[in-house]
Amino acid sequence: MPGTGVRVGDYGWAELGELVTSFGYGVLSALVPVVNAESYVVVSGLSSIGHAAPVVLGVALGQTLGKVLLFLGVRRGKQFPFVRRERARFRRGTAGPTRRRLGQAVAALLRLVGEKRWGVPIVLLAAVAGVPPLYAVALLAGATRMRLGWFTAAVLVGRTARFVLVARGVAFIHPQ
Repeated sequence: MPGTGVRVGDYGWAELGELVTSFGYGVLSALVPVVNAESYVVVSGLSSIGHAAPVVLGVALGQTLGKVLLFLGVRRGKQFPFVRRERARFRRGTAGPTRRRLGQAVAALLRLVGEKRWGVPIVLLAAVAGVPPLYAVALLAGATRMRLGWFTAAVLVGRTARFVLVARGVAFIHPQ
């Protein structure tokens, strides 16, 4: 591609394999919090096997799909009878001071994520900086009226930026 510094001839089957593998790891890391996507990008960069672009793009796309699955799981999950029973049972229980404070904090964040003005910036901030955790924000956003398209775009842009920054940091520390 002229002017981009990236030549199409530089990418082949190995890079496609990196993209697919990174995509799978991204989905896994989005759904299982102890599986860390950033460490995958760091190790891929330190191994100096291939290009950073397929790894970054694959992990970002995989993370986006995983967070969309969490979002839809909350949004559609409210319809299931066992979820309704558990929510009713949970509400009947007595709440101690810690549970009340946690409930108030979640309610405040839920209100902010549900607002048109603050929802997308909060998702974008969570996707780039990890504060508040994107896992929690994805679950909260699914419980609001946030549009799936806006949520998906914010996660994809934010995660791509995050992993580009991680990959660039590795390239700065460990030049090839």
